[in-house]
Amino acid sequence: MSRDVTAPGLGECLLFWLFPARCLWCGRVVGPEEFFCKDCIGQVPAASPRQFQLERSGRVLTVRAPVQYRGGFRETLHKYKFQGQKGLCGQLGRLAAREALGFAGKADGVAFVPLYKKDRRKRGYDQSGLLAEKTARALGLSCLPLLTKVRRTKRQHSLGRADRLENVRNAYEAGEEAAGKTWLLMDDIVTTGATLCQCAEALYRAGAKEVWGLCAASAQKEGKSHGTL
Repeated sequence: MSRDVTAPGLGECLLFWLFPARCLWCGRVVGPEEFFCKDCIGQVPAASPRQFQLERSGRVLTVRAPVQYRGGFRETLHKYKFQGQKGLCGQLGRLAAREALGFAGKADGVAFVPLYKKDRRKRGYDQSGLLAEKTARALGLSCLPLLTKVRRTKRQHSLGRADRLENVRNAYEAGEEAAGKTWLLMDDIVTTGATLCQCAEALYRAGAKEVWGLCAASAQKEGKSHGTL
């Protein structure tokens, strides 16, 4: 793929005149096509591994993520997810898109892990949906709301590994538009991968041909390359 996925679109460039792009680690002003300032770029921890596999019900989901979920990047994602700073979605989406170049050419479109409808109304936006839209635009793909969260769940970060899987079991359904196509499935953060795997299963039940996972950050343990849920 020859397109420069790190380049912001015209609308985002115009917005930067009023609200300059900032380092996703420390918050300093950076250029429109930059993700991290010159002082931080050398210390930002890449996800390790950047590509890993999760196995659930005999099916393997390959996932990619660019950065580890810690330090200043964790604070940035917290601001984006919980403090209403949804303007960060452009930079985060382009950063994720750069990580997806290895398999984006195989995808027919981008799907995302949705919030429960009441939670989306309360927050005012769906952080994974916005992230998926920006990533899809950078990759030249369509973004579709294929998945629906059909019941409310507890917050995953407060639960242990086994409880995380049970918490999201059968919590998602996918529309028939998923059938016969390969999808890039986006979430903001991957920890155990329970939510991603449940959403991937929903897409497969709806007839998806193949599903690949992509997240803005990974909380996977360093060096882990394969996990079974």
